Amino acid sequence: MEASKLIEAAESLLRNAKLLARHLEGPHPGKTKRDLAIEEEGLRRKIAHQAKKIAFETAPALDVVKSDWIVVSPSSLVLHPSPRTLTKSQLADVGASHTFIDWKAFDYIPLEGEISIADLARAVDAQGSLVARFTALLLSTGKLLPGQGPNTVRHSRISPLYRTDNGISTLTFIAVGNGMRPYSNWPWYFRQYGRREPLMQNPTPFSFAWGLPMHSPWEIMAMDPDYASTFGRGMKHKEKVWPRTPLCGRGALYDFSWVGVEAEKLAQQMGHFVPVVVDVGGGQGQLVIDLIREIRGLNPGQCVLQDRREALEDAKCSIGLEGAVLQEHDFHLEQPVKGALVYILKSVLLNYSDELATHILKQLAEALPVDNPKARVIVIEDRFLDVPELGNRLVDLTMLNLRGKLRNKEMFEAIAVAAGLQVVGFYTQEGKSMCVVECARVCESAGSPPGNGDF
Repeated sequence: MEASKLIEAAESLLRNAKLLARHLEGPHPGKTKRDLAIEEEGLRRKIAHQAKKIAFETAPALDVVKSDWIVVSPSSLVLHPSPRTLTKSQLADVGASHTFIDWKAFDYIPLEGEISIADLARAVDAQGSLVARFTALLLSTGKLLPGQGPNTVRHSRISPLYRTDNGISTLTFIAVGNGMRPYSNWPWYFRQYGRREPLMQNPTPFSFAWGLPMHSPWEIMAMDPDYASTFGRGMKHKEKVWPRTPLCGRGALYDFSWVGVEAEKLAQQMGHFVPVVVDVGGGQGQLVIDLIREIRGLNPGQCVLQDRREALEDAKCSIGLEGAVLQEHDFHLEQPVKGALVYILKSVLLNYSDELATHILKQLAEALPVDNPKARVIVIEDRFLDVPELGNRLVDLTMLNLRGKLRNKEMFEAIAVAAGLQVVGFYTQEGKSMCVVECARVCESAGSPPGNGDF
């Protein structure tokens, strides 16, 4: 939007806001209640549409894409005033974008210049009329822009984020596969399996929506190499959307500096290759990389990264993991590394029901050394906020699809106790959902310095 048009839109928004204020203050001699109600509804709709249009045109491009993951593109609020039409356009907008990402259609649109719809159809090997219909919708919502020539399109400021070379496109794809696809199947899932939370590995809303109800989500991903690859790339790039926080010092949610002090002591006593930190289910190793880089005194050989074979294959290519131990492991089974100082579960338990999460914690509780009261199980993941917030509740319901949940302090304490642990620290930052749950053996006192959050 040009600067002059932006100012014009803002001034129009202000004028209508003042009209609504005068309308609410009254009085309105000679007007019926019905007339007043119609007038008020019209003003409110104009204000909402203008505000959404300004938000769409001024918000950072990444925020517009993320809004699709929660609801849909706010531009549809501007173009489709009817709530019924709005709902349809939201779903279709996401569906068209998702399809074009899958076809890599956005890759074929030049970053500078334009492409004819016919050439785009040939590039993605699709019927021309079908591509034209999808393109027409994306033009109407502002995701794409018309080119200079007839029947041509060019990138908007939003659409380059959907290109394959931008990691955000993978997160958008996952938002549909893990979220919207199962959401739309909830009525039929609960009709078939009962109105209760999924308890075990299967069935789940995710597996039901993918047509394989008796398989776990991870088994289904393994059966679909393309989706599994997209999921892996998405996890690599998620830090662009959810930035990492420091692990040591005043800015850290939980200060891991004490681990470096203990690691140096253990190295002097037992050598540099005795396990100190075990990242359980650590994916491609980003947390281990950060721990090695930030914790003074922690040697790479003292770190163990555990996950499924396919995750570790990707981790082997990660820069910064040199010297760390990569170990294939299923965290539902007995923990093979005994007596480490710290076992970390980052964004693991939220994927599982209370029963399964307790079982995972129990494997680590039994692996903690009995002769070191400083040994810890550290859980790092999003928590269930006390005050309802849309994004937080969306994550919780996405976890429902995978048979998991977000938890608050009391819920973490319950599964910890059931696993033979006690919560000795619960660290949060006001207004943020990420938390660190510090657990020790039952009856052991905290042995590390407190973090920067609230217990």
